Amino acid sequence: MVQLRRHAQWSPSNVPRVELPEELFANIGAAVGAQVNKFLGSLQDVSCGRDLKQFLMVIAGFIVTAFIGSWFSLITVIYIGFVCAHTLPVFYERYHDQVDEVLYNMLGLIGSQYQKLDKGVLSKMPKGNLKLRKSQ
Repeated sequence: MVQLRRHAQWSPSNVPRVELPEELFANIGAAVGAQVNKFLGSLQDVSCGRDLKQFLMVIAGFIVTAFIGSWFSLITVIYIGFVCAHTLPVFYERYHDQVDEVLYNMLGLIGSQYQKLDKGVLSKMPKGNLKLRKSQ
């Protein structure tokens, strides 16, 4: 009972007030805004077809995503992504030489297939004028 009375008589401690400068948030907002604008610019370039190679990579990514998504539910895909995000870095640290060799071989194969596609099909496609016209 005596200990309870001592606790009741204690005054609250003075905790220092934490204040962050407004400039910090203004700088963070400006940096995030610049990154968003850069992303939107690249997204516009891809969607308008200015960079055909990147456009085809995005389309291929969508096709692969749709293909994998048809096999699994969203929760399963998120779980697989979580497991891969935690295991692949450790795997790469342990076997980075072999992984690099396999990836370089695959990239060389993909590059040669893209060159064949470019010579056979893509170079024959007409390219439109994408310059913006000034309105009167």
